[in-house]
Amino acid sequence: MIQWPLLLFFRVPENIDWLRMFQFFVVLYFSISFHECAHAWAANRNGDDTARLMGRMTLNPIPHIDIIGTVLIPLVCYFSSGFALIGWGKPVPINPLRFKNYRRGEIETSLAGPLSNLVLVVGASLALRLLYRFAPVWDIPIDFLWMIAFLNMVLFLFNLIPIYPLDGSHILKQFLSRQATETYDKFISPYGWIILLVLLNIGALGIIFRFGQWILFRLVG
Repeated sequence: MIQWPLLLFFRVPENIDWLRMFQFFVVLYFSISFHECAHAWAANRNGDDTARLMGRMTLNPIPHIDIIGTVLIPLVCYFSSGFALIGWGKPVPINPLRFKNYRRGEIETSLAGPLSNLVLVVGASLALRLLYRFAPVWDIPIDFLWMIAFLNMVLFLFNLIPIYPLDGSHILKQFLSRQATETYDKFISPYGWIILLVLLNIGALGIIFRFGQWILFRLVG
């Protein structure tokens, strides 16, 4: 588990597996692009074509790249720990007032991102089952598929946490009363990233990631 101070003070390790690092960031950028594209697709399906018109309904990673969240932070995390558990893409522009059904549109659009990562988890897990059965000595594709499966499981579970600005917060608010929503927006939303960083630093999110790892082992068999 990444400790937050390491994100501020780190040095590049002397021995870096550059090939593995390249593979990791290929998987990361594709997974983030798939996630953001799914948000744009769901919004368009529900009547808001804002993201589609702005070129965000695409698997091309370039429109989804946020210099800090998609480049700098993952690099710092990777060099600090060998794995990047913190990272995000450029938010997809959505106008919920254009949804045919506001509540349904908010829920479907918010869920689309994490569910897209779950699709990649299931696909990679099925491929791993086949490889282990018919070609267990193919180490490189097996490692690559494990990387896809684990990273997307992390993205799936992490984004469902109901703390702003994660997707789970938008889903949660559709089931809260108006008063509860106002309270959430006043006391939780402004401090969302601080709360997440504290949870990450004390290891609380590690429980979620270990649960995801357990699910993966069950899926792959």
